Amino acid sequence: MTGGYLNSQVRHRVIRPIEAFREYIFRDVVPQFANLNDRATQVGNEHYGMLVSQPVGDDCDSDVSGFAEDAQDQAIGWYEMMRSLRQTMLNLLAAGLFHLTEQQLAALCHDGGFGVLHPPNPRLDDVAKWYGIHLRLDLKSLPAWSLINELRMLANTVKHAEGSSSRHLKAKRPELFCDPSLMRAFPDIEFRDYFLNKTVAAPLAGDDVFVTEDLLKQYAEGVGSFFGEIADHFAAHADENYYYK
Repeated sequence: MTGGYLNSQVRHRVIRPIEAFREYIFRDVVPQFANLNDRATQVGNEHYGMLVSQPVGDDCDSDVSGFAEDAQDQAIGWYEMMRSLRQTMLNLLAAGLFHLTEQQLAALCHDGGFGVLHPPNPRLDDVAKWYGIHLRLDLKSLPAWSLINELRMLANTVKHAEGSSSRHLKAKRPELFCDPSLMRAFPDIEFRDYFLNKTVAAPLAGDDVFVTEDLLKQYAEGVGSFFGEIADHFAAHADENYYYK
């Protein structure tokens, strides 16, 4: 098994699910949560229309102003629910991207051309160690490794909430823990210390961790670059043999 073969495997097999993730979630998933303000207004208008279209009783005690207030409450409740769901979805997609990265890294180790056992599980540290021993490639030396490690801490934080990963991530990328909508609504108020001192308790409910669409794109592009760097390494060692008995 040569470096040329491994280069081809990374470029044409291993990286494909990463590319599909990047293409389809931003085309088919994330846009479903666009224009929430306008859609909330529509929800409120539809609720108001339903209320005013109800038959009026003999006492004619329908309060149109009350209908408007109910419609506004309906719109606000819908908006808050969808905003929270959108944040949950972005947080989960970031965590999923990391685990997809782990699994695709490990997938190369399962190639039948290797005469050694693959890592017992796809944990990033175990797979990186396997690459170092059997492929003579130090993944941690690659330029994109820092982003992969950041994504690992983010995935751990999304799944487990407060812990060592969240504390390290707060130091590395504090904006992940600051609610962007609140920061935009009150630009003159300094919220940073409040958020960074706040316990990470419910990232799977759309609270405490705030992955943005732009940041998710950066992560997806960074993961693509990471696999490109791996492929480039094998291309540079195209004639090297990696077969082990």
